[in-house]
Amino acid sequence: MNELLEYKRFMLNESITAEKIEELSVKFNSTQGIDKFKCTLHHVSFIYNPYEISENEIVKMLSVFGITIKTNKPYSFRARLAKLAKDNNENFGGKRLGCCDLND
Repeated sequence: MNELLEYKRFMLNESITAEKIEELSVKFNSTQGIDKFKCTLHHVSFIYNPYEISENEIVKMLSVFGITIKTNKPYSFRARLAKLAKDNNENFGGKRLGCCDLND
């Protein structure tokens, strides 16, 4: 049965108090489908059975407690290449690398 379990970690938009952590622990440790719940000031993590409870249901339950999570925006391949080109230009300038001039 353990092979069905999934792990998910969410980064929180803002830190939470110890009282809120205790409140969440009580709720999620008694929720069917959630095997383990761990919470810190900035993260919450779950080991859950996706056939009993979905990731969306977990996020909705967090929102009921007033907790919002950070979402990763889709990052296109073209944007990654543009960032890499910018970083390389800042680090190396517009000239060729020294190793490229060895065979000239």
